[in-house]
Amino acid sequence: YGLSVIQLIQIGKFYELWHEPDVPSVQQAYSQAELLVESPIPIYIRSRPLGVTPPIEQVASLLDMRIISPGKRSLLQMGFPIYSLTTHISTLLDRGLTIIVIDELVTGKSGPKQRAVSQVYSPGCNLEDCSELSYVISIYFKDDLLGITLFSAMNGHSIMFPVYWVDRDKVARLLISYRIKEVVIWADLGANSGILNRIYGLLIGWNLFPSEPYVKIEVMGETLTPSG
Repeated sequence: YGLSVIQLIQIGKFYELWHEPDVPSVQQAYSQAELLVESPIPIYIRSRPLGVTPPIEQVASLLDMRIISPGKRSLLQMGFPIYSLTTHISTLLDRGLTIIVIDELVTGKSGPKQRAVSQVYSPGCNLEDCSELSYVISIYFKDDLLGITLFSAMNGHSIMFPVYWVDRDKVARLLISYRIKEVVIWADLGANSGILNRIYGLLIGWNLFPSEPYVKIEVMGETLTPSG
């Protein structure tokens, strides 16, 4: 899910969020201004990520809550009562966060608590709020061909079709009819040093990405290094 994911773990009557600082991640963030350059910069040269506010700090700020560091451990922790989860879901989703809820299992056995994922909420897949029909769009890049999928988790409606790069402007007119809340991109970043430029240029052309030049963009995958 990238840098914008949070895991809420049930501990008794609370949901808790934990964060371990300075843990390396293959997910990175760049500014749009850095990616949309006239002369494409090889991916391995611009592999330095921007400073990203840890999700726990984003959540604490959004919900006006306090972060603590229990004991002498380096872990950061915050939480709220389980009954207030529904109240906070919309606030977190509007910020673009994906929420994984992990609940305690009722086993009737003594010993350590067992837990499992019970729900996953994302901006485009929130079944708790059906007031508006929202869609996820998936875009698959392969040479000069794009594979497009539109999907709504609310009613199961989906559309799939291919389109050539030269015909991409035709898709923009189609997308006006859909409320797209989430975008998933599939591409081989190592195949073309200018692929990121094409991706974000496409999203801007389809009005799926903010035009502000300093918006942070997440890139998931391994950090590439030059060969030889």
